Amino acid sequence: MHLSAQSFTQACREGGRQIETWLRVVDREHGARFYREAAAALRSWQAAEDVVQEAMVKVWQRCASFRSTGDPIAWIHQIVRHTLLDALRQRAVQAPREEALHDDDGQLTHEAEAAVLGLSVQGVATPEGALAEHQVEAVFRRCFEQFAAVHPEHATVLRWVVEDGLDNAAIEGLLERSPGATREFISQCRKKARPFFAAWYTLVGPTGGTP
Repeated sequence: MHLSAQSFTQACREGGRQIETWLRVVDREHGARFYREAAAALRSWQAAEDVVQEAMVKVWQRCASFRSTGDPIAWIHQIVRHTLLDALRQRAVQAPREEALHDDDGQLTHEAEAAVLGLSVQGVATPEGALAEHQVEAVFRRCFEQFAAVHPEHATVLRWVVEDGLDNAAIEGLLERSPGATREFISQCRKKARPFFAAWYTLVGPTGGTP
């Protein structure tokens, strides 16, 4: 089956077995990408499976609102991301507040930031000359994992911006915030990330990039 806007619109209109078959093809061809993205944010394959399954139910329920001029896979991916953000926010509500790590504004306390910086640079020698690219990438991945463990929603949004290239308008739609509030949220993502990337900054220097 060709996953076109026309075939999706037809499947939505006919419902039943047609839409079920269409979504099975989506799962086979694109499901792995959806699961990996959710698992990276939630740090759990089981939780990722629940998110993607919930998103597919929403697709089934909302398919009548799809506009035939759009890309159905992009539309479905957006629903997956909305569902993932909801899951991350629900976790944040349920999790006990980490008083020792954060101040009233949600920023790392000076003591916690110092501890994070110490963790980040522990065991990482200052390179003489250029470090092998795979070593720099390994440090970046470790820093990002530490960041995501403490700020999963902010890390997920930052990944969408940096890795997937989503612009502010796309993030605005996912967060369901105003343009100004979206810009502020992305700025907060970067601010929260900086302490965790101390080791990476040490390796790449001031011109190496900004997470």
